[in-house]
Amino acid sequence: MLNSLLTLALTLSFAQTPLTCEKGLLRETTDGKTTEIKATYCYNEDKTILTSTSCQKLDCKTAFKFKFIDKNKVLNTTSNPGFNICRELKGTPQIVEFKVGQDWHRLDRCTFKDGNFVSTSELMGFYLKPEQN
Repeated sequence: MLNSLLTLALTLSFAQTPLTCEKGLLRETTDGKTTEIKATYCYNEDKTILTSTSCQKLDCKTAFKFKFIDKNKVLNTTSNPGFNICRELKGTPQIVEFKVGQDWHRLDRCTFKDGNFVSTSELMGFYLKPEQN
């Protein structure tokens, strides 16, 4: 089941459709307190990808700097593989909501010290591609 979900996430993630970038609001919840933050972000038509403008073409060095991640470390069945990859890259995994029009959309993301961020599904698609055995 986990393998099927990973395959689906990787397929959907790497089907790179054009992204829309705009200034909007992000909602973060930390220690039970929700904050709205003004931000510029990019998302796909289905709202299943969320990135900073610098990471929209999968080329920001903070997120896509390594060619290899130890799959045994990240494919732990008791935790989120995208969050595990994020931590391996020295990022901070989060669940956030972003606003498009009047609607809020919820996704996992990995935020880096330089301010860049990318959906954890994009990290999974990049680092867990089958040809990287």
